[in-house]
Amino acid sequence: MKFGEVQKVRLPAFTVIGKLGEGLATEGSSWVPPLWEAANARFDELGEVLEPDMLTDLQLWGMMSDTTAWLRPWQEVGYYLAGLAVPSDTPTPVDWYRWDMPAMEYLIVKTNSQELNTMTEKMLTEILPQQGEELVAAIQEYYEPDFEAGEVVLYFPTKIITAKED
Repeated sequence: MKFGEVQKVRLPAFTVIGKLGEGLATEGSSWVPPLWEAANARFDELGEVLEPDMLTDLQLWGMMSDTTAWLRPWQEVGYYLAGLAVPSDTPTPVDWYRWDMPAMEYLIVKTNSQELNTMTEKMLTEILPQQGEELVAAIQEYYEPDFEAGEVVLYFPTKIITAKED
């Protein structure tokens, strides 16, 4: 995927286990990076509950939700889960948190930390409206293991898929 390229994707329900934090939405840059440091320092604990072949295709997610309503975009205070996508039957180790994400459709875009705010604003004010889409849940972050430092794919949820639609 190229920087700035927008794609529409549909993901089935999935599970992420990670380190959870809470803080002011306006101060995310001060409290989110330490969550990644904590998760990265202890990912070996997830290796103890995963099958060995699961450790070769790591899917790292930065999941967000407002503290007042599940998956609502951050308002004043938000939750952030720095974690790894795992099979839904994976046991959750002590001191780790699990989020079971519903199936959703997304508009996604690859960006980097320098362009993150600009790209987010462009997606929300230009791209989603141009495509007739609305944000239906909090934006999520996806990191490939081979990404350069600061690279991220932003997932803008546009539809929660019900069991009948799945």
